[in-house]
Parts: sequence; C-alpha cells; structure tokens
Amino acid sequence: MNKVTLTINSRQYNVIAEESEEYIKALGDHINEKIDKVLESGTNVMGERPLVLAALNICDEYFKVNEAGYTVNEQLKTCTMKLNAQLDENKRLKEQNESLKTELEEVKSGQLTIEESEKLAKADETSKLLDDANEQIKFLEGQIKLMEDKQKEMKQEFAAREKEILDLIDKQ
Repeated sequence: MNKVTLTINSRQYNVIAEESEEYIKALGDHINEKIDKVLESGTNVMGERPLVLAALNICDEYFKVNEAGYTVNEQLKTCTMKLNAQLDENKRLKEQNESLKTELEEVKSGQLTIEESEKLAKADETSKLLDDANEQIKFLEGQIKLMEDKQKEMKQEFAAREKEILDLIDKQ
C-alpha cells in the first residue's frame, strides 16, 4: 500500500492505495486540471463548487468512454458473426471442393459420363469462391483483432476514469 499526499484545489488529502505514487499523483493532477478549467470558465465559482463541477466533467468523460466501449463491443460482435458465417461458408465450400476433386479423378480415369464431367467445370469456380472466402476470413480476423485491441484500450481507460471518480467521491 502506498500513502500519498495530494493537494487538490489548495487542500491536502492523504490517499492510501495499492497503485503507485506516480499514478495517484497523476490522478490528482488530472483532477486539478479539471478544477482549473472550471475556474477559468466560470465566474464567482467558490467553495466546493469547483470540485463538484470537475467531478461532473470527469463523470462525463467516464460515461463517454463507457459508451465508446459499448460501441466497440457491438462492432466486435458484428465482426465475429460475419467471421463465423464466413467460416461456415468456407467449410461448406471445402466439402464441395473435395467432392469435385473426387469427381475429377473419376473423369480422368474414364469412370464418369459427360454430364458428370460438366460438374467438374464448376469445380474451378467453387475453388475461386473458396479462395475468396478465405481472404474475407483473414480480413475479418484482422478486424476482430483491431477491435479487441481497441476494446482493451477502452477498458483500461474506463478503469482509470472509474478509479478517478471513486477517489474523488471518497475525498469528499
């Protein structure tokens, strides 16, 4: 546990936390920045009003980060659903491709009729579809990775904002 003394809006607060001293001081600096902005923009702002207005600003940031995280989660779900659909299509196309390869071997060995060999002409088209599906899967997997990274960043920012708010509430 770390004990850190912070000066916020000209008042000293002793904070005991598991986080590093540098982190706690950074939170205090952030709160002071918010208070300074409130004091710069307002006239006749005295007493605890700057703290309350700064807390409202921090809560606003918190809600916006939370909403952005929700949006990222929804986008991630959509990409995951698209990826799963592409994987299912890929599986179906692979099975169809294997069936067509078998037919091709039979045609080559003279065991199939002309009608059956016409099906093999579609094998090339199916193979191209399979390649396209694989490319789409790779793209969607990349998109999911990007979304997961963005979600991780949002969660970290969300946790930091939540901690700031809780600390601010505890101090009052």
